[in-house]
Amino acid sequence: MNPTRKRYETSEDYWRARAFFRALRVTDPRPSEKWDVCDFDYWRWHWLENVVERPPHELRYWETPNRRIAAVLVQGDPGVCHPMADPKAATEDLLHEMLGVAESAFLTPLGDGRQGLFAWADDEDDLLNSVLESRGYGRHSRNHAMEYHGWQSLRDAPMTSEAPEGYILRSMGDVDEHPSRGLASWRAFHPDEPDEKADPEGSWYRNVQRAPTYRRDLDVVAVCEMSGEIVSFSTCYFDDVLRTGTIVLVGTASAHQRKGLGKAVVTETLRRLHWLGGIAAYVSWYEPVPGTLYESCGFTDQEIGRAWAKAF
Repeated sequence: MNPTRKRYETSEDYWRARAFFRALRVTDPRPSEKWDVCDFDYWRWHWLENVVERPPHELRYWETPNRRIAAVLVQGDPGVCHPMADPKAATEDLLHEMLGVAESAFLTPLGDGRQGLFAWADDEDDLLNSVLESRGYGRHSRNHAMEYHGWQSLRDAPMTSEAPEGYILRSMGDVDEHPSRGLASWRAFHPDEPDEKADPEGSWYRNVQRAPTYRRDLDVVAVCEMSGEIVSFSTCYFDDVLRTGTIVLVGTASAHQRKGLGKAVVTETLRRLHWLGGIAAYVSWYEPVPGTLYESCGFTDQEIGRAWAKAF
């Protein structure tokens, strides 16, 4: 019997979906376009709440007669879907149904009078890639069309990198530090825009800290000794069941870049994760610059995911 399609209705569905993602990583510990529980928490508490400002009710999932979730479909950016099925349950029919739902619910305007849908798949997922091709999708070739998923074992102590002179590494503080943390993020990701456009309260960071996998001791910041400002950060969510960490936010304010702060906060995060008894760490990226940073921190074992696109 084929799995039955359901739609997110209550927080109970959130917790059931988390169990699904955790089970996927138990089956295959390597990183991929199939999320782990930390990725899912990041989508729920940061991406939905702070970036796209949508409720979680768009999530669809498929369950077996014994109520075990077999697949989950989520939307990231508008028009970008992530069809993720348990390999044991994945069939052509199920994947076709998932993409059909995405084509009905998640289309986005392309700017030329047409609508489009983008779907992510692992390079090694032959079944999903075949279904996408059969439905008329083609490999997307523009920005952010390829995602690198890096991982490393932490059974041995990871490399370390000291903070450069004039900076201190420590854990993120409480709500009183949200303005400084928010400004650091703004300066890292919007270097050409004025500070006046940033959220002066940094209130969006409350949602980052609401995720069940958030730990303050794995939220490492670099502080400028002279000004007391947070200028660099590495936030890691921790699955304390599988003992794995996923680094979800890394950045350095533009005025403090090229000093080794990025490597310092990431390697300090890995050191703390190892000390907790973590056995593996994950991170993903699109662009060469962050890739160079993460590879220098030990994320040399990688898998690749690609975006497929179709216009309607």
